[in-house]
Amino acid sequence: MKVKPLVLAAYVMLITVPGIAGAEHSFSANVALTTDYVWRGISQTDEDPAIQGGFDWEHSSGFSAGVWGSNIDFDSDASMELDIYAGYSTEVNGVALSVGAIYYNYPSESDLDFWELNAGIGYGPFTAMVSYTDEFGEGAEEAIYYELGADFDLPFAGLALGVHAGYYDIDSTDGKSYSDWKIALSKQVAGFSLELAYTDTDLSESECGGDVCDGRAIFSVSKSF
Repeated sequence: MKVKPLVLAAYVMLITVPGIAGAEHSFSANVALTTDYVWRGISQTDEDPAIQGGFDWEHSSGFSAGVWGSNIDFDSDASMELDIYAGYSTEVNGVALSVGAIYYNYPSESDLDFWELNAGIGYGPFTAMVSYTDEFGEGAEEAIYYELGADFDLPFAGLALGVHAGYYDIDSTDGKSYSDWKIALSKQVAGFSLELAYTDTDLSESECGGDVCDGRAIFSVSKSF
């Protein structure tokens, strides 16, 4: 099953159906430069820098959709990742709830494309999310990613602290289940977001097929419009 057409169809429906269409829309864009594009603890650029950016649409009803892209460097013909996503979020008695779908598209090598469904919950600074696919790897098998996160404003220098922990449960011959974690300090400066982070996994270099799973520091600069 491929959900890319479904995501696009949902986007068209949301901006044209009476009651959802209207003036309560907002559009935004974002761009970022990072010393390494790390996704779920693993470098997607072979430890090289990346330039990234995206566009998002949100409606006051809670529906949203968007696209996001980055350069990548795999041991393949793929050189770009383009994600297409849509979802719905709401809040009930102070508890944030969300569901969504995302399609990971690699234009130069479509065999790598896959989709995920996700559901999340949050309360105060804490969040949890589960993402599921049955198209992981060449064997198109199941994988579930569990993640926990928290963000705190620190009482000095305008800094914020973010922590993240994840577990990738991979039921596939193309990969091994593993854990990853990240800790980051961020600060707003002149309208830009600066972040210094450290991320790591419990995969060895032999299990990972290289050092792209090793611990590393990452510095990023981003801007939203």
